[in-house]
Amino acid sequence: MKLIRNKIIIFIAISALVSIGIITFIHLYFGSSVEKIKRSYAGTQVQLLQNHIKVNSLSTISALIRLSEQPVFQPCKLPVSGLPEGIGDQLAMAGFSFLIVTDTLFSPAVYYPAKEEDVLKFLPGDRQVFRKTLSDGRVTIYYQWENDSLFELSVISVPGCSGLKSDSTGAWIFAGRYISHELTDKLILQLPGKITIQEPSEPGESAINSKTNTYITNIPLYGWQNLPVASLRLETQPKLMQVISNHQRSLLFILIIMAVAFMIFIYFYLSRYYILPLKLISLALRQKDPEYIRMISDTDPDFNSLQNMLINVFNQEKLLSDIMKRRSTEHMNTYHAAILSRINEAVYTYDHKGIITYWNRAAEDLYKIPGPQAISKIAHELVKNKWKSKEDENSHVESLQTTGVWQGLLVQELPDGTEINVEASVSCLYDNNQALLGYLSIVRKPYR
Repeated sequence: MKLIRNKIIIFIAISALVSIGIITFIHLYFGSSVEKIKRSYAGTQVQLLQNHIKVNSLSTISALIRLSEQPVFQPCKLPVSGLPEGIGDQLAMAGFSFLIVTDTLFSPAVYYPAKEEDVLKFLPGDRQVFRKTLSDGRVTIYYQWENDSLFELSVISVPGCSGLKSDSTGAWIFAGRYISHELTDKLILQLPGKITIQEPSEPGESAINSKTNTYITNIPLYGWQNLPVASLRLETQPKLMQVISNHQRSLLFILIIMAVAFMIFIYFYLSRYYILPLKLISLALRQKDPEYIRMISDTDPDFNSLQNMLINVFNQEKLLSDIMKRRSTEHMNTYHAAILSRINEAVYTYDHKGIITYWNRAAEDLYKIPGPQAISKIAHELVKNKWKSKEDENSHVESLQTTGVWQGLLVQELPDGTEINVEASVSCLYDNNQALLGYLSIVRKPYR
């Protein structure tokens, strides 16, 4: 029993550990794959946002290059002619809101709008630092705050009037635009989500909010000192990532259901092949009935060994009990036979078929027939009853059937033909179920 109980405990523990291990492995493996996809998507979002900013700036860069190629912007002509008529419309078409033209030392020559000197605040404060941060292309873009508004400035150099390589920078053209809404409005058409401009700047990275499944991407925007002065923040909830997250939760839910179903199967399996047999064994031991053990149908070798062992124990116990009962019965029979042998009256018994089963010593003396010769003979053939009339015989039979006892005088004929007058008493013998076993006859010669 202890061995089987230990096997059940080990089996349940192993099943639980295997289930937990499988669920954990699948969940972690799928979760790791999902995280890789999310990180890859997050990195793609950063690159995509940078590319959209570059694409969005191409139109302004191209417009500034075309503007700088006009002869009117040559340094030697600017002090004389000034800005041409319609420059405002040209700037508006290019998306610029103001323009500043300076000499090589960043001293303003002309600017537009002419009455707004505040635009001069956008000029770099340190010429040497600015030259170190120039981009490799023709146009350099930087950002600057002014009164809680962010501006994008595009800078291009204009060659001098001599046309010599040493005179490659004759003037600087600064063109600026207000981008707080304009840039975000253009980007929002290409990137789904919410785009805002943050101050101060945040690191350029993409983070994932697992609770809301929101991807937050930050792109820093640099000033003329090559330091971040703001950042563009994109918040998006891609449907693909939502679908993947839903699938991840669904997979976990399915795994849990499978684990629960597996444990239910284990429960019923153990109930059928282990717990039920153990209950039957307990009932057999409690009720002392081997039939409960014979009801067990199990292929487990330990159960089979236990079943055979218990059946053998029950058989041995039954055999011992039968031996004890038989010894007790034999002892009682011997005891009763000793008593009957000492009675002076002739006593003999015969079964319901009339076969003599007991013949005492007084019967031997009365009938002159030894016991061994009388045993197993037919009683009414060995000693014949002579009835005076048919009515007496019928009365004898009726009395035995109704009361189980008959007493009276009768004449009996011995095997040698002699007749004797006797006083007889016949009683019916019954078992515990009141079934007729035979008859007990006590006979004696009547007193004179």
